[in-house]
Amino acid sequence: MKKDLIDYGRLVDEAMHVIVFKVLKRVEQEGLPGEHHFFISFGTRHKGVRISENLLVKYPHEMTIVLQYQYQDLKVDAKGFSITLSFDGCKENIYIPYGAITSFADPSVQFGLQFREVEYDFEDVEVNVESDAIAHPKHKNVSSEEITESISDNVISFDQLRKHGQHQ
Repeated sequence: MKKDLIDYGRLVDEAMHVIVFKVLKRVEQEGLPGEHHFFISFGTRHKGVRISENLLVKYPHEMTIVLQYQYQDLKVDAKGFSITLSFDGCKENIYIPYGAITSFADPSVQFGLQFREVEYDFEDVEVNVESDAIAHPKHKNVSSEEITESISDNVISFDQLRKHGQHQ
């Protein structure tokens, strides 16, 4: 197989992380709409993750958080997000870089994404929540509907796509 000099897997992961960024930014500004809620899994030892030592001992490799009823102080930035959640009755503030996210799911609409671990941020991406468009200085505006249409309502694993592409 020829070497992928464009790195399509990374480009697709970046595009899917922009979806997570936009969704969380909207929730930060407007709160969770309707029955939407999120399961977000992330690597606890990924560079930039900030969690307490207690949580790191309980979840030494990966952890899943749920954003539904009891969360506070959601703050979304270009590199990741911070949130305060309750664990065993104790409030903990955690910070998760987008590159640490391994999966994102919204079971209320049967939507899910699965990621590889990558390093990047969205400093050069502008998000306009009202217009629902993603503006990137090097690319045309793309609506989140255009992106999610190509993703469908199922979880996507790019490892499966890569394996399929190797057999062709």
